[in-house]
Amino acid sequence: MQGQKKAAEAVSRAREELDRALNHLEVLANSDRERFSYSVHALNNYLMVVNTTLDLLSRTPAIMADRNAKRWLESLKQATKLMKSTARGVLTSINDSLPPLLLASVSMNEVAESACDAYQPKALRKKIRLIWEPTTGRDTVLTDGVAAGVVLDNLVSNAIKYSELGTEVSVEMTTETEAVVCSIRDSGPGLSVSDQERLFERGVQLSPRPTGGEPSNGYGLAISRDLALALGGQLHCRSALGKGTCFAFSLPFDVSPMPS
Repeated sequence: MQGQKKAAEAVSRAREELDRALNHLEVLANSDRERFSYSVHALNNYLMVVNTTLDLLSRTPAIMADRNAKRWLESLKQATKLMKSTARGVLTSINDSLPPLLLASVSMNEVAESACDAYQPKALRKKIRLIWEPTTGRDTVLTDGVAAGVVLDNLVSNAIKYSELGTEVSVEMTTETEAVVCSIRDSGPGLSVSDQERLFERGVQLSPRPTGGEPSNGYGLAISRDLALALGGQLHCRSALGKGTCFAFSLPFDVSPMPS
């Protein structure tokens, strides 16, 4: 358990460092296109090394014999592919192209639980109670688990980022007739009508500000909405000033035939 706690804290710190790096890249993009392109090109090269290393690791006997380790490595490999695709899009000015999605039967309970585990240390630092409520019903969807994880990662991160210290964030999985829905509710300041109209625009800074000095680049929700649609799902928001915000991410059930 202690090892898992340290790993989760390390992941949380790494994500915060990545947010800061993305903010720096945004400044470079606005001030020095050549330096920005150079930085993205270097990032793409580093990701190629990461991908090669992951390929080598996945072939070792110890990893092949460990189901969890193999699953984690496959997720890292797919995340690397998504990042490489994004970097290539920046360099070739085709930023609207979809990333290469890898569809498989995935438990949305597991995806959401992983996001909650990753952000539990950050919630604890802000004395925020992070509540996870899985569904006991059907939760299997045909999706890219990494891409779906990115959506939930952004939503859980934002809920904690914009909530006051000592409040509550809930992540609840429910089922509808044809889909599974993950709802992320916070006790933050809520969003005005004008903020909600611009919610999924790229690079938009909305009225609410992070409560713990966290960085915000204005792209997370746009990326989440684009990925949700690419996966055949939906991302909706309900909010009112002074009453918090709820994001609902839905994906259709996996209806592919069972192998005989």
